[in-house]
Amino acid sequence: MLSTEQAPPITVPLRFFAMAPLFLLLAAAILATGNSFTDAPLLLAATHCLTLGFITMVMAGAMQQILPVVIGSPMPASKSIAWLTLLPMSTGTLSLAGGFLYSNPALLYAACLILGFGFLIFISACLIAIYRAAARTSTQFALLLAILTLTITATLGIILANGYASGTALDYSKLTAAHISMGLGGWVILLIAGVSYQVVPMFQLTPNYPGWFSSGFAPALFVVLLLGLVARWWDVISLGYLSAGLFWMLAVSFAIITLRLQSQRRRRVADATLSFFRLGMSSLLCVALLSTLALYPPLQEDLTTLSVVIFITGFALSVIFGMLYKIVPFLVWFHLFRGGVKKGVPNMKSIIPEVWMWRHVQLHRATLLAILTASIWNPARWLAITGLALQSILLSYALFTAITIYQRTLKNLTNA
Repeated sequence: MLSTEQAPPITVPLRFFAMAPLFLLLAAAILATGNSFTDAPLLLAATHCLTLGFITMVMAGAMQQILPVVIGSPMPASKSIAWLTLLPMSTGTLSLAGGFLYSNPALLYAACLILGFGFLIFISACLIAIYRAAARTSTQFALLLAILTLTITATLGIILANGYASGTALDYSKLTAAHISMGLGGWVILLIAGVSYQVVPMFQLTPNYPGWFSSGFAPALFVVLLLGLVARWWDVISLGYLSAGLFWMLAVSFAIITLRLQSQRRRRVADATLSFFRLGMSSLLCVALLSTLALYPPLQEDLTTLSVVIFITGFALSVIFGMLYKIVPFLVWFHLFRGGVKKGVPNMKSIIPEVWMWRHVQLHRATLLAILTASIWNPARWLAITGLALQSILLSYALFTAITIYQRTLKNLTNA
């Protein structure tokens, strides 16, 4: 049961959502300055704009809403925590991207300090809220494990950035692989799964996830990720293959079960947000196939890079776009409606017009196709860059339209 009475002010999650598209645009701008997607400094800078500046920014904003409403335990001092997370996360990401782009140690050191502070505040607040929750649910446990993997990811990232800045001799290949697996395979998948347990049945009118799956998926995935870390660090090849196989079995099961539930939805009308979700799950299945093929040594490097790119742009971005287009109109409607006033509150469907969402779906599909084409034909990267930039502009316009409708309606209701 949702604890809507404990929801934070709408400005708390919306400030994260409004900031995130700017980093999508920045990633496109950074990629546009290079000659190919394989330029390491550009790729590192753009990737962290996507993963930190966009994906983690949105997910951090979503956590501000999920913890009080879904598990019934608000963050302590939610307004202060929001600012103490948003500002370090945005400035730290800019500093990190600049450090990679210009090979500037001072910017990398600054990023380590700023991001370390921001993540310490955010992770501590999340753990306090989860610990205080009275109920024990599968969503709560998935969120807890997502926060733990974020902690590991952030720690490894700070170690790597500090190592690059200082020139310290580290096993960069192992640390980078661990950083990527815990960040994408842990933080991103676990949080998306935990949120999906609530969002998919509630907004897409599907049956609930099977109890055995929602209770077992997150802990199983977490254990497999830890096995992968052990195998990678101590070069236990057989354990590495086992953990990789188990991980992709779990990821594929999440995608297939989600697609199956969506096929059983009670309302059969075409829906743009559902299309985003299905594209995300299909991309996850594609990544699983590519990662399996990457076990063949001659194809390993190229397919591993391509699978990471598709995971970020095809899976993570697609699902996040779909969630934003559902959650933001709901938040606007809910915060206007919760005061007991019914007259004058806009319908959810009018807050962000469906036609804009469908345009974004089509644009995102074209961008993904351009990204895949660019892997074999370099000039197509300009189509991919343009697609990312246009998606940022379209999403920003949609979000600020929703914010404007909220502010205007609230003013009218207050003056009525």
